[in-house]
Amino acid sequence: MGNESNNHMFFEDLILLDKNFQDTNQFFDFTFPILKSGGYVNHSFLDAIKQRESLFPTALPTEPYVVAMPHTDVEHVIRPFIFFIRAKGTIPWYEMANNDNLLKANFVFLLGFNQKNGHIDLLQTLMSCFVNPVFLKALYHAKTTHEVFTLLTSNINL
Repeated sequence: MGNESNNHMFFEDLILLDKNFQDTNQFFDFTFPILKSGGYVNHSFLDAIKQRESLFPTALPTEPYVVAMPHTDVEHVIRPFIFFIRAKGTIPWYEMANNDNLLKANFVFLLGFNQKNGHIDLLQTLMSCFVNPVFLKALYHAKTTHEVFTLLTSNINL
């Protein structure tokens, strides 16, 4: 199923720009009701993603902006999605595979998969975009959710 258009995971109403978050818990508490009311996730999603993030943090030390990509197991997801959030300021977020290192995340790609192992290719595809500073700068400077949506769907070929 890897050749499905990426438009199946990006939605303009799942793009949030310039909101303040104190920490990851506040971030998940805010985004969960949006995903739940949109029919993307089950009620179990919130606890599951908080628990997974505490065990396996997901921030990447990308330059010039730090990206986090939290995700959890498929049984908590109803419809696949990528929820993109650009923080106002930064969110303290622990580094992937380096759990003691606290980074300052600018962007969060909150990922919802509903196929087992489908996320491996997706994570690699996303990471290859995140190492591109031109792409990250464009996301940082985009003015509207539509501009961000266009950047995401034209640069990230899932």
